[in-house]
Amino acid sequence: MRRDHMLMEAILGQLLQSPEPLVGTSGIAQRLNVELPVIRHHLHLLQDKGLVQESENSAWRLTNLGHDYMEGVPEQGVALKLPSK
Repeated sequence: MRRDHMLMEAILGQLLQSPEPLVGTSGIAQRLNVELPVIRHHLHLLQDKGLVQESENSAWRLTNLGHDYMEGVPEQGVALKLPSK
């Protein structure tokens, strides 16, 4: 499965905009209208970068680093490096 940087940004946006601190994988998939395995894969990629963290009940949260990234102040080497348009 290929990485989709736009999807990763969309997932981070869903976590940031959520009124709850934890969001389930299926909730993210439904909101973005993307298949569950694809969302899981991209959440794990975001977790590899330290931007999200999975809780014990398989819900996801934005980490402090994830908040920094979404606020536009990513640390060196953390940016998702989206392709230029």
